[in-house]
Order: sequence, then structure tokens, then C-alpha cells
Amino acid sequence: MTAQVATGAWKDGVFHFPIRVYYEDTDVGGMVYHGRYVSYFERVRTESIRDTAADVNALFDLSEEEGGPLTYVVSNLNISFRQQAKIGDVLMGHSMVKRVRAAAIEAKQWITRDGVMVAEADVLVAVIGPDGRPRRWPAAARDAWTTWMKEAEAAAARGA
Repeated sequence: MTAQVATGAWKDGVFHFPIRVYYEDTDVGGMVYHGRYVSYFERVRTESIRDTAADVNALFDLSEEEGGPLTYVVSNLNISFRQQAKIGDVLMGHSMVKRVRAAAIEAKQWITRDGVMVAEADVLVAVIGPDGRPRRWPAAARDAWTTWMKEAEAAAARGA
């Protein structure tokens, strides 16, 4: 038997990733515990960069000569909850790059159920070195973030 892996897809500069709500995600009432949304947003961001120049593993594996090793930290997260999700729901996580900074990105993320907003977040993700200090993006990672941001801007401009 071949193992299946949940996959997402980029469309018009927005990454879409399915999330099923399991028992472990919920409180005693069967509703998604508020802290799990942080995990959902992290999962969507991680999957959006998998196997790209911005991938966590690619940055961590950079040599010192290449400016590495690097890693990510969330330095600001602002979540607004709109509706409750519950056990068994199939949600769709979304992520898009709003701004690329020298050592961080600003992302907009949201989770929907059947097209209805469940939660949304503004996230500031910084890139740091082993000393915990901010570092500039390597060119390839910056280019990836910039490409996704421009795709989202172009889609918004044409009303997509």
C-alpha cells in the first residue's frame, strides 16, 4: 500500500491546503481548540514552501559561506476568529505573501469551510541565523517569496 500525503497547490499567488479536523484538535465539546489554528497556519505555510528555495530544510542546510544555516521564527501573529470549526470538518487553509522584507515576510493566511471564513491571520515571519539575530534572505529564497507575492498582486489586479 502506498502512503498518501496531503497536498496543496498554488493558484494566483495563493497556496491552498486541505485540513481535516481530528478528535485531537478539539476541546471536550468537539470544537476546534483555539490554539490549534496556530498549528494549522504553520502547517499551511510549511507546505507552501516545501521543496522550494524557501524551504526550512534548504535554509537550514546552507553553509556559512552561503550565509547559513538559517531558520524561521514567527515574530508577530494576529488571529481573528469568525466561526467555530468542529470535529470531522474539512477546512481549506490559504496563505499568501503580502510583503517581502530584507529579513522577513508578511503573510496573510485564512481558513475556510465550504468557502466561509473560519479564521484569518496576519503573520510576520523572520529569518534568523544560529545566533538568533535577523539575517537577509538568500537570493533564491527572496526570489521565491517575491514571485508568489507578485502572482497574488497580479491576480488581485485582474479581479481573480
